[in-house]
Amino acid sequence: MSEQPPQEIDLAAELRELGEQLKKAIRVARDHPQTKEFERQISQAVTDLGAHIDRALKSATSDERVKKAGEQVKQAAQSVKVSGAQEDISRGLAKGVQALNEQIRRAIEDAEKATRENK
Repeated sequence: MSEQPPQEIDLAAELRELGEQLKKAIRVARDHPQTKEFERQISQAVTDLGAHIDRALKSATSDERVKKAGEQVKQAAQSVKVSGAQEDISRGLAKGVQALNEQIRRAIEDAEKATRENK
């Protein structure tokens, strides 16, 4: 029995193959019916949000209370700037964004898990 030498593996070829496989996987995920429905729902939600914002802005620009509140916000912003509370606000915003990122991460994980379970 003669031993055959191990086959050489071409790293560049394997990396190209990996790239092709990733492209196919992304294409399959993108073309999946659930993905299309998710995209449609997001698109509709963004459209609805835009319409709500437009209505709110139109309503707000004609309301004297909003104009007065705007002046108060400007004064408060100036006070915050002078008081040094800006760092506290930045930290609070960072914590809020961090929490949002975590929620998004969990939602993605849940969606991926549901996709795996539906297969």
